[in-house]
Amino acid sequence: MTSMSVTCHPSSRHDLCDEEKDYILKRFQIVEGCLHSHGIDCKPNNPPRVALLGSGGGQRAQTALLGVLRQLGEDNLLDSFLYLAGVSGSTWAMASLYNDLHWSKNPADSTSGVLRSMSEGKGVTLSEGIQWLKQRDEEGDLSLADLWGVVVSYIKGVPLETRTLAEEGKGDGDGANPYPLYSAVDREMFHNKSKELWFELSPHEVGFTQPGAFVKTSLLRQDFDAGHVKQQKKRWPMDMVQLQGFFNNFSHTHTHTHTHILGGVSASRCQNKTHCQLSLSKSCCSNPMWGTNSILCCPLDDYGAFSPTLLEVDHQIWTDMTEEERKEQMLKILEELIASSEEWAQGQIKLIKTLTNVWWIFKHIWPLLKKWQFGNMGNFLYHFQDPKVPEHMCKEKIMHLVDAGLFLNSPYPPMLTDVRDIDLIVSFDFSENSPFETLKVASDYAAKIHRPFPAIDVESLDKDCPGSFYVFEERGKPTVIHIPLFNMDNCKDEATIKKEQHEYTTFQLPYRGKKKKINDLADLAAENVRMNRERILEEIRKAAERRKAQC
Repeated sequence: MTSMSVTCHPSSRHDLCDEEKDYILKRFQIVEGCLHSHGIDCKPNNPPRVALLGSGGGQRAQTALLGVLRQLGEDNLLDSFLYLAGVSGSTWAMASLYNDLHWSKNPADSTSGVLRSMSEGKGVTLSEGIQWLKQRDEEGDLSLADLWGVVVSYIKGVPLETRTLAEEGKGDGDGANPYPLYSAVDREMFHNKSKELWFELSPHEVGFTQPGAFVKTSLLRQDFDAGHVKQQKKRWPMDMVQLQGFFNNFSHTHTHTHTHILGGVSASRCQNKTHCQLSLSKSCCSNPMWGTNSILCCPLDDYGAFSPTLLEVDHQIWTDMTEEERKEQMLKILEELIASSEEWAQGQIKLIKTLTNVWWIFKHIWPLLKKWQFGNMGNFLYHFQDPKVPEHMCKEKIMHLVDAGLFLNSPYPPMLTDVRDIDLIVSFDFSENSPFETLKVASDYAAKIHRPFPAIDVESLDKDCPGSFYVFEERGKPTVIHIPLFNMDNCKDEATIKKEQHEYTTFQLPYRGKKKKINDLADLAAENVRMNRERILEEIRKAAERRKAQC
């Protein structure tokens, strides 16, 4: 075993890694120049620390954040932000944008290019996706998060984004873009309601925001023991496909019923995992990701010889089954398909390559479905001893990272640490449910971890007819600007708000090929910036004055 770099800070995390500090110092110069152009003065190397947050919300969040960033660029506001943080759908947009280490120098072209790829891009093919999944399997930590990462690439209409997260921290180090922060949560700690559940990922360090335990980003996919890397298997650093696989709230089951798109086909997201698994097996029949020449595009009836049980299951029959009956039915279907795969392939010689890929999916993905296994990752705190790190964080060899939106659908936690010293948080909320739910959860979590957060009376806010701009401020605490996506200002009335919410639900068919749908949503999100430009600037100006008064 060779030594590795595990950094562990107190719960207040008293310092950033050197690479992030260097980047931020360079970013200060750009922020100061932007603020100066707006007549806002600040002391050298001490501008207001302003963070931009993008919430989760699948394709809706991805599209809306791109519209917001495009408009911030047009209004000369983008360079006033020190950080850009996202969860879930917002990270889909970030992953594509940060492929260009200078994307914010021309945000109109950069964001428009990503939006265009959604409506015109071909995305990843079955063969490309299987090849990438095989590489993950060979490295020994394949999970359903990897499958979702491939599906996200298809939905986004882009090739597999195989650059590593660590590559975002290289470039020429000029601080051209807001510093990116991604977030996930540890599945077991989420279930156990542990306050240490939040896991942040940057180009330089990844780790638990509480208690402040981090490791170099390039080491994330390695195996660990007592603070050392175990060189038993060579694993490539995490790439953006795998990273985006974590940012998908299909990785957990809720008590509410929604619809989730598995590459273009609905699957119920509820407490019954077996229902989701059945939908996955059926989804292959109509999913364009698998290719127009695939046998999987044939009518479902063509599979009668391979799984008669599958043909017998319709929605009503499935609904009437007990939990145990559903499980038995699903196992029977998969056993029939696997047992007949050789005969099936012999009858379809021209499509043998596709069938081989299908067989590989059944053989390798089905065990993961049975275990509902997401986000497998070596726990860098395994057997690690430090009084500042709770024992329960060091017991398991493997951790499982899942979508942070399951807990808090906006990336507030990394912005509440002392070391980042944030003055102003500008949160664009693209959530599907209550437009103020993220505020409530963030406020409660801040209290739980003893971090300053302005007082917010969520119950007094009109969730059915929200406005487009809310400011929450309190002396000695970061100011929070909250901007709901659909509101009375850009939608004009409650009926239109409900219409837009219905049009852009979180779980639906991909937007691919629907140029008007994509552009309309991006424009609607951009309107929230355009009509509130002066109000945002005023809050930045006030943050600058507070910062100067501290010196």
